[in-house]
Amino acid sequence: MSYRRIKKSNKSFIITVLALLIVMGVSSQTDALSGAGSNIANTIFKPIEGVTYSVSSEIMNQIERTVGSKETRAEVMRLEAENRSLVMENARLTSVINKEDFLKNEAEAVDSSKNEYIKANVVNSDVSSLTSNFTIDKGKKDGIKQNDIILQAIGDSKYYTGLVGKVTEVFESTARVETINNQANDVSFINTRSGDYGVIDKFTSRTIQGYMLDVESEAKNSDVVMTSGLGGVYPYGIYIGTISNVSMSQDSLRKNITVDSPVDFSHVYRVLVLKGNNSYEIDEKANGVEEENISE
Repeated sequence: MSYRRIKKSNKSFIITVLALLIVMGVSSQTDALSGAGSNIANTIFKPIEGVTYSVSSEIMNQIERTVGSKETRAEVMRLEAENRSLVMENARLTSVINKEDFLKNEAEAVDSSKNEYIKANVVNSDVSSLTSNFTIDKGKKDGIKQNDIILQAIGDSKYYTGLVGKVTEVFESTARVETINNQANDVSFINTRSGDYGVIDKFTSRTIQGYMLDVESEAKNSDVVMTSGLGGVYPYGIYIGTISNVSMSQDSLRKNITVDSPVDFSHVYRVLVLKGNNSYEIDEKANGVEEENISE
C-alpha cells in the first residue's frame, strides 16, 4: 500500500516536470517566432521607410528652395511691398510731370490764343463712358450754354487746341459734354490742303475713322483736317487731327480715312470751353512760337 502511494506520487511529479518542460519549450518557440516575425517585418518595411524618408526630405528641401525659409519669405514680402511703393511713387511722379506739361500747354493756349476760353475740370463719375460723354464743373452760373464747343490744350503741334466735343445739357453748376466719339455727334470736316469735305463716323481712344464725301477727292497721309463749319454747330477751323491712312472700300464706292487725334479721350481731366462760337479764329501758333517749342 505504501509502495503504491510512492509510485503514484512519482508519477505525478514526472507529469508535472514534463508539463513544465513543454510550457518552457512552447514559450521559447513563441519568442523565437516573435523575433522571426520582427525580423521579417523589419526586412520588409525598413527599405520602404528609407524610401519614404528620402522622398519626404526631398519634398521639404524643394519647398524650402521654392518658398524659402520663414526669414526668406519675410524678406521677399518686404521687398514686394517696397516695390509696390516705388511703382506707386513712380506713377505719381509721372502723373505730376504729365499734368505739368498739360497745364503749361493750357496756359499757353489761354494766354496766346485769340479766342476766349473758360477752364473746366472733368467730374465724370463713370470712367467707362468718358470717351463719349462726361460732366464738367462749370454751368449756368459760369456762363456755359448749350452747344458751347469743348476743346483741349495740346502740345507738340502747330495748333493750341484740339476738338473734344460740345455741351449738350447745362445745369446750375455743371454741364454735360458729348464728345465727337458719340454716334449722335457726326462731325463734318475739311481737308485743309485739298479743300475736300468728309464726315467722322467712327472713333477709338485716339484714332478717328471717317470718309470723304467725294470718292474722287484728294486725301493723303499727313493732311490736316479741321471742322468744316457745315451743320451749324462747330465753327470752321477747329483742329481735329492729321490723316494717317487712306483706303478704298471693297466696292470702291467710299474713300475711308483714319485721323490721329491730338486728344487722348480716355484721359481727359481738364478742358477748355470756347465762348463766342461765331467769332472763332483758327488756333494756329505763330511761326516763332512753334519753332521755339521744337528747339526745346
